[in-house]
Amino acid sequence: MRRDLTDARMGRLVGADGRTYSLRARALERLQVEALVESGSPVVAYLPGGRLLWHDEDDAWPAWADARSAPEAASASRWESPDGASLVVLVWHG
Repeated sequence: MRRDLTDARMGRLVGADGRTYSLRARALERLQVEALVESGSPVVAYLPGGRLLWHDEDDAWPAWADARSAPEAASASRWESPDGASLVVLVWHG
């Protein structure tokens, strides 16, 4: 499912799953992102202009594939909720 996150702030965000996530690791490498996505972590795309899009289930892998192959650069970070759930945030540098 893909969903806009309108009340998110960088540094802490409430995901579409109702969990509150905070930054745990910056500058993830490709294999780290792929491992997180394959294990079921949702992906949030932070697009130029401040728009945040939540991708889970079938949408997480295509969101990562788009970032990986795009001509614009995107960086990835790992965010975590207090209950240990991980989230990948892709920041597009357009």
